[in-house]
Amino acid sequence: MQPAFLPWQGFFELIYQAEVFVILDDFQFSVQSYHQRNRLFTNVGQVGWYTVPISKAGSFGSALNETRIDEILPWRKKMLARLRQNYSKAPFYNDIFPKIEEWLDMPAASLADINIAFIKLVLNLLSWERELRFSSECVSNAVRSHRVLELLQWCNANQYLAAAGSFGYMVKDGVFPQENIPVIFQNFEPDCYRQVGSPDKFEPFLSVLDSLFNIGSEETAALIIAGTKKWRDWDDMLGIEEKH
Repeated sequence: MQPAFLPWQGFFELIYQAEVFVILDDFQFSVQSYHQRNRLFTNVGQVGWYTVPISKAGSFGSALNETRIDEILPWRKKMLARLRQNYSKAPFYNDIFPKIEEWLDMPAASLADINIAFIKLVLNLLSWERELRFSSECVSNAVRSHRVLELLQWCNANQYLAAAGSFGYMVKDGVFPQENIPVIFQNFEPDCYRQVGSPDKFEPFLSVLDSLFNIGSEETAALIIAGTKKWRDWDDMLGIEEKH
């Protein structure tokens, strides 16, 4: 997976289930995507974007590990203030916020660096140790599914755990399925938990930070582990596509 900014619970389910998780740090940056922003509460009952500003000079179209953060404006302090305003009454705020403050105080050479640092922080909070590898360590000119296959072979993979959103381009590319590397697809279903930002209804698909603030590391880990009730194989995905 490409290193998202403040990823959702489903991102961490893929890490939890994998023996080796490959972070696609040299894949191309996409403007206004989850590479640089994610959703959290911005007011009671209101969800909005928390965004990393990107330097326009030389970043657009660059790899994530070459995409530079725009540090001219004090976005880090503003983000901390926004988190403090919206989550200070959450039950686990005092446990989580100092860690986030440390993370946002750290300098980052690229967008990939700041996102990877957050991913490692969350894995530490969840007490999960996994082998992380980086696509930049396996240099190649291949693209899309051909590149994914190379990375799987580089890891000596005997199975590929994929996000459901990957299926469309994988079918178009015609590289998968591979007989010796079966693909199974995630079907993550967010479960409800109490949210200080929304006392009346549950808001799903937010950054994992929301559950960490609201229910803590232990309950967040349990929700992530239970997220996909049934992983789907290639034939399952084809059947779903045919129905649509």
